[in-house]
Amino acid sequence: MVKQIQKIEEYYDEDNDLDFYPPSNKDDDEQIVLLACLLILERYFNQLKSMTPNEILDEVDEQMSSLESELKQTARDRVDSAVWDTFLDDLVKWNIPVFGYVEQDTSMYEVMDTSITALVNQLRDDITTKAVFSADNMSKSDFSIAPNFERAIKRVIDTVGNNLNYSKEKSNRNIKKFVYGEDKLYRWYSAHLPNTCQWCLLQEKKAPRKIDEWELDHPNGHCVLDPIDETYSDEYYLILADMGEF
Repeated sequence: MVKQIQKIEEYYDEDNDLDFYPPSNKDDDEQIVLLACLLILERYFNQLKSMTPNEILDEVDEQMSSLESELKQTARDRVDSAVWDTFLDDLVKWNIPVFGYVEQDTSMYEVMDTSITALVNQLRDDITTKAVFSADNMSKSDFSIAPNFERAIKRVIDTVGNNLNYSKEKSNRNIKKFVYGEDKLYRWYSAHLPNTCQWCLLQEKKAPRKIDEWELDHPNGHCVLDPIDETYSDEYYLILADMGEF
């Protein structure tokens, strides 16, 4: 397993094959989003992996700047599309018109941008440090950036996947606020699965709160927030009335 902090022992590691594919346990839409981002990362790895340390030092700043730009744009486009599809399904389920009532939440996109900047900066700094050391001290040894990209793969999966799931959850909360009203109180219901954590079980014991006062669930979590009753907002009752539901 590659350590999350680059250590000197890693400079002596041999090259190894990398897997630029998302984990199989991810949902289909998450796999599609992650694959698009990881294929970009793979392309840059292939461009850099055969370079000497001195060639890396000449190229790394330009390459990493381009990588950051491509990753941000692709992640935003793919995440936005996936969130929109889920959001649209939720609107249809509640019989809410697509436009004019509830907005998709995009607040996590800025968090995702910042996280991508951080992971690319870390990749750049670690590769640069390794290249400087190797050029000065290991001129006869193999030079490998595979461990650095292996860390980057994991961080892309975490960063993009988590923000995709958080964006879905926050967009769903926007729908609930419209359906039940801004002041509705909610209870936390844990999934009570074998892997349900103590933090989630603790949330279940807390008093009802407004939905914006509750923390977000874990990415890919199965806990839910349900309103304390099924009375709807005036705005939502009007939609139901227009549809002949009342």
